[in-house]
Amino acid sequence: MELAELAARLMEADNAEREALLREYPAQANVGLAYLLKDICVGGWSSDPLRATSAAAVLARLNSLIDDTEVAALAAWGAGIAALIDGQMERAVKHYKTAASLFANLGKSHTVAVTEVGRLIPLSMLGRYDEAIECGLRAREVFIAHGDQLAAGKIEHNLGNLYFRRDRYHEAEQFQTSARDRYAALDDQKQLAEIENCLANTHSTLHKFRSAEQLYRQALQRAQTAGLTVRQAEIESNMGNLALFQGRYDQALDYLERSRRRFTALGMPHQSAIAEQEIADAYLELNLAPEAAAIYERVIPTFAQLGMHAEQARSLAQYGHACILLGQVEKAHELLADARRLYADEGNFVGEAMVTLTEAQLHYDEGSYEAAGDGAARRDKDSGRRRNSKPALARAGP
Repeated sequence: MELAELAARLMEADNAEREALLREYPAQANVGLAYLLKDICVGGWSSDPLRATSAAAVLARLNSLIDDTEVAALAAWGAGIAALIDGQMERAVKHYKTAASLFANLGKSHTVAVTEVGRLIPLSMLGRYDEAIECGLRAREVFIAHGDQLAAGKIEHNLGNLYFRRDRYHEAEQFQTSARDRYAALDDQKQLAEIENCLANTHSTLHKFRSAEQLYRQALQRAQTAGLTVRQAEIESNMGNLALFQGRYDQALDYLERSRRRFTALGMPHQSAIAEQEIADAYLELNLAPEAAAIYERVIPTFAQLGMHAEQARSLAQYGHACILLGQVEKAHELLADARRLYADEGNFVGEAMVTLTEAQLHYDEGSYEAAGDGAARRDKDSGRRRNSKPALARAGP
């Protein structure tokens, strides 16, 4: 039986059938099959998460039946992707680290660097930014040395998103533009859809609204043509946020709800929670404070459980705003203090400063003028940095 046919049959089988197939064709149960399954797993990341997790499960089964270091490395890589899809960021980092270590033991420096492309995603989601940047720049040097333009583009893509997440928008634009140029030279429509979505986020934050809208439209068209369901959901979410910023509330809620439904159908809990958070932000813009508060209260424990500290901090801060509107002043103080601490722990000075300003305004409204002045002075010291914004969602393949 050809490897491709065996891989296809394994993907359709249940666990017992998979083990029987692998035992029936021991000669094909090898490294070549493992690489095929890894490719299926990586490909499913942006278009079919269930298929990706199924491929990871087959890899795990194959690894349990044969003693091969390279198969074990590929199984760890697949497990990292599955953990990403499930929103388990700490577990994803652990699996990627295992894969990189095993490939390093085999002397496969280029493959080690490829696994680092994916490891940047959970590292950044967990707020381990310095580690992620060091990891990404190291991998980028390897790819450039090997003349691997696609992998170099992917690592620049993820580095750009990491800088965006830290509110360093000009650095983000630099890396994302470089990645886009590499993808365009390769005519890689899938990667172009992803990077144009991210670059549009950056342009929107830099108030380049015309180019942001154009990039979003191009990205959505490419994603639809390529059948990238996950990317469609991300792009619709980002288009909803741009519409919200521009005061087009009906269009914003339409895009955001479309995105939420796609993520829910795809079984991606961390993305579903982010989509709900953004709907709550829209409600808050419309002064629908009770509706917004109910959503924030629901998603904050999800972000805490998944270790998504930036999203948790943002929801806490926005929940605090909602409580101010609802007259729940004591609760607002507690939420804002928690948000400020999380931002400080992440080294996000912009987020911390914005929360401090909100606290100062709240103190002023309560007549606590000395506390208000202290808070405003602390915020003013950081005002020259960058304003807070939502993290970029789409990333290069893992």
